[in-house]
Amino acid sequence: MIREELFRKNQQLSTEFELYLLEHPEIEGKIPDNALIVLLPDYDKELAEKNKELAKANKEAGQIIVYVRVKKLRASNSLGCPRAT
Repeated sequence: MIREELFRKNQQLSTEFELYLLEHPEIEGKIPDNALIVLLPDYDKELAEKNKELAKANKEAGQIIVYVRVKKLRASNSLGCPRAT
């Protein structure tokens, strides 16, 4: 997977996760301060494995890793942005 593709896919996952947190604010309170959040898409095993590798390489000493499984993405436009409703 090339770097640009990795960036694009993770940017889309991050946007989805941020939208999820906006809709479910109670989840944010369960995430420890300074936690490293790792998004693991069920639908893209290669990306999930790459994100695990990156987390291990970038984890700070004593930092907690929170793994978040993503079952699927919402319907979105070609830019990877959620559609306005």
